[in-house]
Amino acid sequence: MRAAVLLDLDDVDFIEPNFERLTDNSYTNQLLTLPAKQAKLLISEDEWPLALAIGDGKSWKAGSFLLRKPTEAVIERAEELEAEILQEERHDWEAAVREWFSLRIAREVQPAIEDFTPKRAVLVEELLRQVWGDVEGETCIDACCGSGAGTVALRQTGIIPLSFDNDPSLLSLGLHSGRLAPEDTICLDGTKASNYLPHTQLGMILMAGEISQYNQIFWRKIIEEMLELTEKTLVSTGTEKEALLVESWSKDKGRKVAVIENKRDAFYDNWICDIRRS
Repeated sequence: MRAAVLLDLDDVDFIEPNFERLTDNSYTNQLLTLPAKQAKLLISEDEWPLALAIGDGKSWKAGSFLLRKPTEAVIERAEELEAEILQEERHDWEAAVREWFSLRIAREVQPAIEDFTPKRAVLVEELLRQVWGDVEGETCIDACCGSGAGTVALRQTGIIPLSFDNDPSLLSLGLHSGRLAPEDTICLDGTKASNYLPHTQLGMILMAGEISQYNQIFWRKIIEEMLELTEKTLVSTGTEKEALLVESWSKDKGRKVAVIENKRDAFYDNWICDIRRS
């Protein structure tokens, strides 16, 4: 795994149980109380602490500071243990952390039943080219990615995907099938996405729905999180009614919206909201 390689170790476990808990400061305190004989401190290109790994002579545990600030006690513990200092670029460590937690899902979670249709990925690729044109090399957040149909289409258009969903069984399916790459995949509650993800030019939510009076609050929050994170956001729905709801929520946030009937796919992505920052 990349995390172990970057820490120059044969193997390492994270003290945090899942990606979302990387924001939880209590794990910093737990890390500092572990029995320790040696340590490694990983710093970024600008010398910001990225992780502290603690070894007890038998195994290594690491805590990551991608999404929470290291405390003075972390530095003091590293100095006390005469920690080896390692340096890597932040984006490499980000990918390594995503990979570690994704591979854990792939090992521990039973994959969902296969739901992928190659034809849909082709249709989504055509849609992306129609709406966004040539954006090869840009990063796109694939929100509510499921098992990775949209992620496949993004790669086929030369876009770099950063995919998330809150259903580990669907992620496990996508990881086992190869549609989702561990280093680009996160198990995450979309209503809190802006706490975890970087700002990107592009964002996508395929098949947002079924949006009803019972789950509107949920979907509106996810879409608003994506609008906060991205400059251009593509949202597909099954019905025009759902698309008009997405349009109204987006306009409430000051975005420009074009609602388009997507006749190439009359089931999954029948209606499209092309949302752009004003």
